Amino acid sequence: MKKQTLFIVTLLFTLVLQAQVGKSTFKTLDLSKFPMEKTQLSTNTNLVLVGEHLYYKLFVLSNGKLSNISKIAYVELIDANNKSIHKHILNLKNGAASNRIFIPTQLKTGQYKLLAYTNWSKNNTDKSYFSKDIYVVNAFSNENQIVENSTTTVKLEKTETLQTNTTNNKNIIINTSKQSYNNREHVKIDIITNENYKDGNYSLSVNKVDSISIQNVLDDSFITNKTSNTLFIPEMRGQLITGKITNVVNALDLNEKNIALSIPGEQFIFKIAETNPSGYFFFNLDTKINSNIATFQVIGDTKENFKIDILNNFETNYKDLSFNNLELDNTLKYTLEQRNIKNQIENAYYQNKKDSILSLVNSKSFFKTKEKTYVLDEYTRFKTVRETFIEVLKEAGLRKEGDSYKIIVYDFYDKKKGQDNKNMDPLVIVDGMIVQNNNDLINYDPYKIESIDLVIGEYLYGSKLYQGIISVNTITKDFKTSLVGDFIIDTTLNLPEDEIVYFQPQYPNSTKNKHIPDYRRQLLWISETNLNNDKNHFTTYTSDDKGTYKITIEGYSANGEFIKSTSYFTVN
Repeated sequence: MKKQTLFIVTLLFTLVLQAQVGKSTFKTLDLSKFPMEKTQLSTNTNLVLVGEHLYYKLFVLSNGKLSNISKIAYVELIDANNKSIHKHILNLKNGAASNRIFIPTQLKTGQYKLLAYTNWSKNNTDKSYFSKDIYVVNAFSNENQIVENSTTTVKLEKTETLQTNTTNNKNIIINTSKQSYNNREHVKIDIITNENYKDGNYSLSVNKVDSISIQNVLDDSFITNKTSNTLFIPEMRGQLITGKITNVVNALDLNEKNIALSIPGEQFIFKIAETNPSGYFFFNLDTKINSNIATFQVIGDTKENFKIDILNNFETNYKDLSFNNLELDNTLKYTLEQRNIKNQIENAYYQNKKDSILSLVNSKSFFKTKEKTYVLDEYTRFKTVRETFIEVLKEAGLRKEGDSYKIIVYDFYDKKKGQDNKNMDPLVIVDGMIVQNNNDLINYDPYKIESIDLVIGEYLYGSKLYQGIISVNTITKDFKTSLVGDFIIDTTLNLPEDEIVYFQPQYPNSTKNKHIPDYRRQLLWISETNLNNDKNHFTTYTSDDKGTYKITIEGYSANGEFIKSTSYFTVN
């Protein structure tokens, strides 16, 4: 296993510095010798109305256990025209991830597919994508999604008796203090497990079930990708961003060019990558990012000769998906109308019940040590950046070259370098944006600068050697470069979804939500729990929506066994 994993790591860094390559490049490579991945999805329901949320938990498996290969996974909602309605990029933690999808009101009533995959799983020719059928009802419209070549019609019908058979197994047992609750009453849930099923990865859902049956429904399935001619490289450290440069002067001069990525902000991201002989480069985003606006630019004196493009790494094959028409029985009209009304009331009070985003972890600067930080408010403020450099920064200086300024970082620790030091450029960045025209910084408003970090001595970053680093942090984060051309582009990145902390009302001894209607169908969604104790305690509150509620705990044990248990209670 260690040798197989080492191969994948080597593959990632030595192939061609792309997120995908032609299989013809590796004719003798037998992928069956290496650990493949497959995905699996669990959802809180397979029937949703527009305006509701669909909650899901994604598991990535390899060699029968939760995978440690990929760090990024994808979930997409697909309609019958093979169009992607919604796409989530997810950070995997211990081989799993979770989120929810808001079902937009413009969707037609019909059958949809929820797909899950990783970049590496698309090499798994038998189980490239996991596919789960999702049935959407639009109570605002009589228009249905039409599937011309449908061989079967899926029917939604009203059932006289709601099936509430508990499926507890001997390994994970769900207990509640009672079987019937009032509105807005505290519910205590105990989940009992034995030693063999601790330290797993499970989700816990408590949601309302209706007297609706789905006839002719198909089981979850896998989509194959046997015809693909692409070898997909795993995202083992984080999200891969791939680009390509072209040289408009000398088409063959593409190798070993330095490309800078800047994502400005309070916790900025700055990286440098080097192109391969074909002009491809990639960046690995392995930390949490608080902005999706990025600048890519070619670094160097001949930068104007280049054009830079960011590529779409992830082609997805939808052609093997099959859909059926969805038919609603007339007896469901009242049930669906009432559910839709309650959902509209919930959405009307959304601002009072907003979820929150898990706080960002502050990322560290790419330079590990710094000589000094100058907080400019601690010094006399000067009217220009030029004066600030001369009067405040003792380790840096300026040299006038015609109409331009050259910034210098002195190396007091190596006197022998002398003039050679002065001829080597420092790395100058402002809020994570590399500065290739020093006049942009010299002409900047000094009263907008909060602090300046300095690193002294030779500093190798990427493949480029700098004489020190000057990192400027502004107050307003509005620094712009004056450079224009095809060698520098701004783009919006599609980044992984934020982790959500889901809203939970607190009714005892609180008047905050007393007069706010509560028609939650999803009473509780815990995306990850390990069940580390013999008896694990969870709590929630019932809503104003009377009916039957289902408790579901499901996931994988540490040894790769899938476990699912259910239980029911009523709200009267």
